[in-house]
Amino acid sequence: MPEPSLSELMNSMIARLETTQTGVLDDIPEERHWQMIGLYIQVDPLLAQLYKQYCDAKDRLGKLLAHADPNDPLTEVAWDMHDSLRSAIETRLIELKDNSFASQKIATLRNDLALASAQEDRKAREKEAANSMDQLIAFMLWASLVMKDSKHMIFDLRSDFCQAS
Repeated sequence: MPEPSLSELMNSMIARLETTQTGVLDDIPEERHWQMIGLYIQVDPLLAQLYKQYCDAKDRLGKLLAHADPNDPLTEVAWDMHDSLRSAIETRLIELKDNSFASQKIATLRNDLALASAQEDRKAREKEAANSMDQLIAFMLWASLVMKDSKHMIFDLRSDFCQAS
């Protein structure tokens, strides 16, 4: 049995890749596509439940696409579940954005997060300032000790140079 040529091997690899490639998965939005979904999930339990179901459906779909035929009926059902949950989340986000009570809660959460972040930054700056002050004091103590001990060394060096010349 003759060994296949390099071009035949490459063509067979391309054919396998085309059958296993699932297409573009840009349809699956991540959190970066749904801005502030983390805040909305804290405000609305229904959205939190939908998002959890969506994440589970997305995981199942990913596993099916990795291990099963993309044209398998089970994969198609998984795509349908994924798409319907995505639509439900987008609809709920629109409803929440139009809801004044939810918008007020979101604004409160954003302010709380901003205040917490500002406090953390302030504490970090205070800690850094305290550390730099401690380092300055330690340096000054070290320098005074070195200068105290080096007075004798300076005079010894002067006398050595005087004797040498």
